[in-house]
Amino acid sequence: MHRLRRRGARVSCNARRHRSMLFRTLGCSGLGFVALISSIMNRAAKESLTSGLRPRVTNAAPPAGLVCRVRSIAQQLRPRALIVASEKLASTMRGGREKTINRCTTVATAASVASSETVSKSNMYSYDHLFMKPPSGTDMKLSGTALILLNTPFDPNLVWLIRNLWGRVNVVVCADGAANRLYSLTESTQDDKYVPDYVCGDLDSTKPEVADYYRSKGVNILRIDDVVSNDLEKCLKIVKEKHGVDKAVLCGGLGGRFDHEMGNINALVKNMNEFEEVVLVGESSLVQVLRPGYHSFKIDKENLGPNCGIIPVNGKVSRIDTTGLKWNLEGQSLAFGSLVSTSNVLDSDHVTIRTSSPIVWTISIPPKSR
Repeated sequence: MHRLRRRGARVSCNARRHRSMLFRTLGCSGLGFVALISSIMNRAAKESLTSGLRPRVTNAAPPAGLVCRVRSIAQQLRPRALIVASEKLASTMRGGREKTINRCTTVATAASVASSETVSKSNMYSYDHLFMKPPSGTDMKLSGTALILLNTPFDPNLVWLIRNLWGRVNVVVCADGAANRLYSLTESTQDDKYVPDYVCGDLDSTKPEVADYYRSKGVNILRIDDVVSNDLEKCLKIVKEKHGVDKAVLCGGLGGRFDHEMGNINALVKNMNEFEEVVLVGESSLVQVLRPGYHSFKIDKENLGPNCGIIPVNGKVSRIDTTGLKWNLEGQSLAFGSLVSTSNVLDSDHVTIRTSSPIVWTISIPPKSR
C-alpha cells in the first residue's frame, strides 16, 4: 500500500509537471481549454498507474506510454476534442552545459474550434432561409434585405421567388439587362407594383426604351463604368452603401455562360465579410459562400433539398466537419484535385458546418417550389 501511494504521488506530480510544460509550450488560456487538457492528462495518468506504467520524475519528455494514452483519450473525445500534434525543443545553458528541457507531443483544442481558430460568437452564424417560404404572419417582412435581379432567364422558379419577395424586402435592384427581363415579365399588365428602386451596372444591356420607362416611374438609373467589377458587385455596393442592408437575395445568375457564373461566385467571395448573408438562387439550386466558422442551417425540406454539396473556393480547406448530412465530413480537408463533396444528401432538417476556410454551400430546390 505504501509503495502504491508513492507511485500514485509520482504519477500525480509528473502529470502536473507535464501539464505545466504543455501550457508554456502552447501559450494556452481559457478555463474551458485548461479543463479539457487537465481532464485528459489526469485520466491518462490514472490509466498509466493502473496499467503499471511508471513514469520518470524528471524534466525530460513525458513517457511514450503516457503520450499514447493522451492521444487515445483525445481521440475518444472527438468531436469534443481535436488532436493537434505540437512539438517543441527548447535548449538552455545550465552550468556551461546545454540541456534539453522541454519536449511535448500533446493535445489541443475544444469543440468550438475550426482549424486552430476558436469559434466565438463573432464567427457563429445561423440561417433559416425564410425568403424561400411564402409570407405568413410575422414572416411577412424581411428586414435588412435586398433583392437583386440578375440578367438570366426568369424561369417559373425565379418568377415565383420574385413575386414571393416583392414588397417584403427593403430595396430591389435590377443588374443591367435584368431590367429588360422584368419589363417583359410585367409588360402585358404594366403593373406598377413591380418597379425596382434601381437599375445598376454599365448599362450595355439595358434597352433604351426600358431605361426610359423605368426612369419615368422614378427609378434610379445608375451607370457605373468600372471594368474591374461585374454588375453584381456594383449592385451589392449600392445596396450596402445607400441602404445598409445585411442580407441580399440574388435572383438568377446561374446557368448560361460559365464565366458569368464564376464571376458571380467570385462576387460572393469578395463580399462575404460585408454582409451577414448573400444567397444566389437559380432555377434548381441555392448557392451561398460561407466564411470560416460555425454555420447552422434550419432546412425547410418542402422548399429546399434533398441534394447538397460543399466546394472549396479559396484554396485548400484544411478541416471541415458537418452534421445532418447522409455522408458527413469529419475532419477531412477539401481541395480541387482532391476531395470535393458533391451529390451529398440531407439527412436532417438541421445541418451544421464548421469550416476552416471559405466554402461554397449549395442545396437543390425541388420542383414543388418552382
